[in-house]
Amino acid sequence: MKRRDFLKLMAPLTLGIEGYVDAGSSRPRRTPPQTDPRSQAQIEAFMRQMQEQMRRMQPGMPPFGFPPARPPMMRSAPPEQAYTAPSATYDEYDFVMARVQFKEQGMPGQSKGPDLWNVRPAGDGNLLRELSAVIRCKVKPIEGAFDWGPQYAYNGQLNAVVTFDEPDRLREYPFLFMTGENRYEFSDAQKQNLQDYLKAGGFLLMDDCVVSDGGDFFYRSSYELLENLFGKGAVRQIPREHEVFHNLYDLREIGLPTLEYAQRRGMRGVRMTHGQNHGARGVFLNDRLAVFLSSTDLHCGWCDSHGVEWGLDGYRKTIQWGINLILYAMTH
Repeated sequence: MKRRDFLKLMAPLTLGIEGYVDAGSSRPRRTPPQTDPRSQAQIEAFMRQMQEQMRRMQPGMPPFGFPPARPPMMRSAPPEQAYTAPSATYDEYDFVMARVQFKEQGMPGQSKGPDLWNVRPAGDGNLLRELSAVIRCKVKPIEGAFDWGPQYAYNGQLNAVVTFDEPDRLREYPFLFMTGENRYEFSDAQKQNLQDYLKAGGFLLMDDCVVSDGGDFFYRSSYELLENLFGKGAVRQIPREHEVFHNLYDLREIGLPTLEYAQRRGMRGVRMTHGQNHGARGVFLNDRLAVFLSSTDLHCGWCDSHGVEWGLDGYRKTIQWGINLILYAMTH
């Protein structure tokens, strides 16, 4: 199927509209209320074909043959490299996506894959682009990244990189993002700096990458860390009436989205998400949500602007979650 034909099939489905204007007509054409089974079958076949192509693609190549906004820089840095490039600041931008650099443990039975702290910078880039479009704020784009490539961010690619060894720098960024898929531990000094940062008004999004085989090691390490800092029972379910569920996008009905691609399309060869959807959990300090803990891999949803793994609806939902979280953090 040609790209143009695919777009014609997908337009009324993915945009969520009842009608669209055909290129050769000035009159709006209504789509039928029910999906044409033949069109749906073609879409399913096309998606299976694209999934197979994705397995053979080199990192950084855009799926579906859509050209990126700029040619991606085909560089992927090792996760342990030094990040010395100047960081973006709030003097220059309205919002800065700061990532936490930390060391994961490769212990037997406690790790499962290579998705470390600086994995898939394009996820940050997609979220920043969508945030800027929605609320018209100035953000720093993520250069040289497109959806799933490169695997690791190179020096200077992310907006900002911080560690919990530098308390003064932490306070420059009211929103921190931390992701991984393996077990980790903090030193006593790092724990104290994290606790001080959160008590001073900072916000931390902790998201477990769970798309590959294995357990939710990052989630469990984060849960244990937070209960060690704030006491047993400090990590609790966030009620769906809390404003983070509906401050901009109303997400009370869907809750936290999770990877459904393989299950939805019956593709037995595609590995399922391993790790459980524990729902939206967090730590509250004086009624303020200070930590949002996710076990469903929102970040990989941000990477998937072409709907290869999550589906286009899943991509939209994860982006909406990211925007809701950022708006909450920046207004509290």
